[in-house]
Amino acid sequence: METQGLGPRQCQTLSALTTGNRASSSVLMARQISRRGFVKSSLLASAAAPLALRAQSNTVPAPAATSSPASREAMPMGKMGGQEFSRLMMGGNLIGGWSHSRDLSYVSTLARRYNTEAKIRETLELGEANGITAINTWVMQENSQLFNHWKAGGRMKWFAQVRLDADGGYSQIHKAIDEGAAGVHITGDSAESLLSQGKFDKVGETVQLIKSRKRIAGVAAHDLRVIVECEKAKLDVDFYQKTFHSHDYYTAPGPDEKDAMGAHDNSWCSDPQAVIDFMAAVKKPWIAFKVLAAGAIPPRVAFPYAFNNGADFILVGMFDWQIEDDAKLARRVVAAVSAPGSKRTRLWCG
Repeated sequence: METQGLGPRQCQTLSALTTGNRASSSVLMARQISRRGFVKSSLLASAAAPLALRAQSNTVPAPAATSSPASREAMPMGKMGGQEFSRLMMGGNLIGGWSHSRDLSYVSTLARRYNTEAKIRETLELGEANGITAINTWVMQENSQLFNHWKAGGRMKWFAQVRLDADGGYSQIHKAIDEGAAGVHITGDSAESLLSQGKFDKVGETVQLIKSRKRIAGVAAHDLRVIVECEKAKLDVDFYQKTFHSHDYYTAPGPDEKDAMGAHDNSWCSDPQAVIDFMAAVKKPWIAFKVLAAGAIPPRVAFPYAFNNGADFILVGMFDWQIEDDAKLARRVVAAVSAPGSKRTRLWCG
């Protein structure tokens, strides 16, 4: 540094300032390096975490799930096909990456990004720790996390959704049974398509085939006419799976919207009162699904509505952080609905 023209005292002062600035620069640089190192190590850690969890996925369940306080409380159970199942079941749409999110097109991608292989395993373990004994997924989606859960000692039972092949064949039914499904049902859209085409006898054939393979056989529907037709034909189903929710939510269909599934992806039960009235006389177990209207109705409202109005089981899509609260709520609601003086519209079936 140029000091020409400065006196001794000024030179000493400048020297001290220079030394202080160098020290400050060194501290600042160290902080920057430290910050860079932290960011780098954080990124490496976040990248390594899924790999580490994936490596554990074929060993033992995560301790966090098994230590849940709710695991010590019994979940209400019901019977289908001679087997017991929790009255709260896990839906598979969020795990599969499908979301009825109206016009929010990014939500399904967000769900897929959140539900990594490790997170799905954790979700299954949390569900089981909270007393949930069954999950429902489509046979053709990626179900390896469920199978790995079984290999690690998990006992979550699987209800598989199936569709017919393009030529009317039953390869998806055989796949579901071969892969370990406890129960199998044709999807609602498939049953509704067969009904509209005048081929409803194929629905009966799926039930017969599933039962011949010693599995619990069901039929799903968005449109109540499918269940009506099954009852007319006296199909030997073990359960029905019917959409059911009130229209008490912001995006509910208007009086002129009659589509059973919602013209704008906004409804899956076009006439809930008709469902209540018809199912009151049906003596087969009923799994109600879409009870939250795809997240539009809070569980504290949807669960009592479903159970009070006749559902024997409810199928609910849940992220891992929702499971414990939903399980606690289901226990309270079923206990209340089962108590003397309950206003439930239908006898429990199963």
